[in-house]
Amino acid sequence: MKAMIFAAGMGSRLKELTRDTPKCLMSLGKETILEHVVGRLKAAGVSSIVINVHHLADQVIDFVKSKDNFGLTVNFSLEAVLLDTGGGLKKVAAHFAQEEAFIIHNADVFCDTDLGALVKKHTAENSIATLAVMKRSSSRGLYLSRDRHLVGWTEAKGSPPAGAEVFGFCGISVASRELFSYMEPGDSFSIIKPFLSAAHATHRVLGEVLTDSAWVDIGTPQQLQTLRDRLAHS
Repeated sequence: MKAMIFAAGMGSRLKELTRDTPKCLMSLGKETILEHVVGRLKAAGVSSIVINVHHLADQVIDFVKSKDNFGLTVNFSLEAVLLDTGGGLKKVAAHFAQEEAFIIHNADVFCDTDLGALVKKHTAENSIATLAVMKRSSSRGLYLSRDRHLVGWTEAKGSPPAGAEVFGFCGISVASRELFSYMEPGDSFSIIKPFLSAAHATHRVLGEVLTDSAWVDIGTPQQLQTLRDRLAHS
């Protein structure tokens, strides 16, 4: 199985912490954020990953090499200009051109959900994409129907879809190669856009609600420290 890790972001919300260190290499105690994500992916059966890099890219590349590529096949996608999540995935489309299911994971997300189970759910439903979501407040929420199909997002103009409920996207998903058929023109765009295009065209994009999983968006110094403290006492 293959996976994509989005690690190109500037980490600007972490302020001075990421001036000299990329966000994905922030320490969580015994391991970095990146090592946590890779560990979860390996547990799900992933053997090959692509990591996109931009801010302090050499540090990320050198760190991965120092860890013997975590025992995986690792490819790097260097973005001279940030392409956002959708553009970042589109840039490496050839790597996933034959995949019925591959995992997409933000590098700044701590989550202990069973990624293998998410893949099985995706395959069983014959989905184009299966998105991990939670019932939480989000500035960019996703609208899911009662049967958990993606039907819209809060960034879109117009009235909310009738009967839909808002969920927060967890930055983790499983996709099939069909997703690339719904990529829009251009180089830089959010991955939510092809998710929505595929959902509207096929009704085959689902949300999987995480209810018993620990999840943290490591976006601010306070969130990072809170997570460190929790892990230190676990």
